Amino acid sequence: MPSSGYSMGPLIIGDSAGTAIDYCTLADVEIYAGVDFSAGIGPTDTQIATMISNYSRLIDAYLGVQQASTVSVEEWFDTKYFGEHIVLGLRPVQSITSILEVKGDGTTITLVQGRNRNDQDYWLANSDAGIVRFGAEWGETLNNRLKVTYVAGNTSVPAMVKQAVILMCVRASARSALNDENCLDRIAAMWERLEIGAQKELDWVMSELKPQKLVGVATFGLNGAY
Repeated sequence: MPSSGYSMGPLIIGDSAGTAIDYCTLADVEIYAGVDFSAGIGPTDTQIATMISNYSRLIDAYLGVQQASTVSVEEWFDTKYFGEHIVLGLRPVQSITSILEVKGDGTTITLVQGRNRNDQDYWLANSDAGIVRFGAEWGETLNNRLKVTYVAGNTSVPAMVKQAVILMCVRASARSALNDENCLDRIAAMWERLEIGAQKELDWVMSELKPQKLVGVATFGLNGAY
């Protein structure tokens, strides 16, 4: 077991890969609409899932930034004498995939996550601050000693964003069902009411989201350096 790690901050962010998040679920859409799509009175579950993903990215494009996402990061750290923690560069941290101690010859030792000092090496002490603590101090200063792979990002979807995606899916489902020539009159009447109601609520939700849009600012002169 190593003594313990310390670094004032990230030395190298070696690699990262982002993962977009769907902002609602099939169940969310079904609850709002009061419809079990598997019963065959509207789009299929697969079609709804596609709508959810598409509208989630549409909201991102409209607001100019991803509203919730995670990223897998590879980050390198030095260690120093008496160091007991490191601070991960991207936060909040959702989970730590692995921490490897890299030897001078390139071989690695996988550190064990947990607070038991007898057979475990480190734990995520504060996910919001990205602080990882070690069970004991490191005994020497070495560059590029720790390779940390972790998942960072925010998985909590803002309520307005979630509701916007639900309403878009309900509206699209209603239009799809109404275009089906085999749709029964009473089912069509239900979808018509849903479409009208969803559109009215969506108009209000989007008006609330509009002030959150990123605004591009044009600058002139000095090659835009001010």
